[in-house]
Amino acid sequence: MITLIVVGLATYAFLYSGNKVQKQSEIKSVSTTSVKTAPLKKTPSLAHQKTSFRYGATGNCRAVPKFISSLKMKSPAMDSRQADGNMGLQIRDYSQKDKTWQHPSWEASGYIGAFDRDNKGNLYVSPLPYVSLQKNPPEKQNQVYQIDTKTAEMSLFMTLPSSNKADSKNPFGVMGLYFDCDTQSLYVSSVAGSTPMQEKGVIFQIDLETKKIVSTFENIDVVGLGVFNTPKGKRLYFGSARDSSLYSVGLDQQGHFLEDKRYELSLSQLEGGDTTVIKKLKFKKRKNDFLMILQDMEFGFRLMAENRAFQKNYNFEFNKDENKWSFKGVSRY
Repeated sequence: MITLIVVGLATYAFLYSGNKVQKQSEIKSVSTTSVKTAPLKKTPSLAHQKTSFRYGATGNCRAVPKFISSLKMKSPAMDSRQADGNMGLQIRDYSQKDKTWQHPSWEASGYIGAFDRDNKGNLYVSPLPYVSLQKNPPEKQNQVYQIDTKTAEMSLFMTLPSSNKADSKNPFGVMGLYFDCDTQSLYVSSVAGSTPMQEKGVIFQIDLETKKIVSTFENIDVVGLGVFNTPKGKRLYFGSARDSSLYSVGLDQQGHFLEDKRYELSLSQLEGGDTTVIKKLKFKKRKNDFLMILQDMEFGFRLMAENRAFQKNYNFEFNKDENKWSFKGVSRY
């Protein structure tokens, strides 16, 4: 059993069980196709209702990409760090840290930020401007790319709608990705169209089979996001792009947004906390308890390499009796 670590703006750990190795020559490229997107929808007006989903984390169905087995790496890892000026996702062998692999199509997205994978092992990647707009022009930042689980080929999955035209004043678009196993939905946060004074961002719920937007949560700028099933219903937790606050909103049986947004906490109000934003949420099970880990980053609607030497994990444990998260302290990562 090999642990496959994922490093980057969105970081997930998963297991590679050593499936039958596919020869490198068998990884074939497929052509990139254009994608028609659904028009922007209003947030549905839905009454709050308890869902029937099992209590706990919602990401256990994620599969290892099938092309990984062909690389014959002992400790393969998905690395999205913009190290040495390299663009796009890379596969790094952590048993030989200087050994990397990248499919030729992976530079199509330019520099990247968040990524996640579905129950088939397909990867979803979002571009992120890094220092310069030359490789990541604003008009291409509100897009999601897909890396095929079998071929490793990257292609444009869909372009998300925006209320305002992209420009250099706000070069950012998609910021967070999260796949929910219960509803087979990809949740995408975007700040496209926002300005320092106007909050115009959207969280999209996307049906991966139809490539359609089925629900939206509007006029909110979000970086990291993730779904957790509480005893009282499914909720999507998300970190504001404007400050260090964490919020949540209920989801119905289909994963559509409800109208019960609530404030959860602020990193700046915690012992050892900062005024940074929440770039990523991780949910884990430990024996009979569930943990939430929040990871932070600097963000201010301007181009800046993330260069903080000591980033933080904010650790929480879910109190089932009180139906809330209890803070357990800060650690480094």
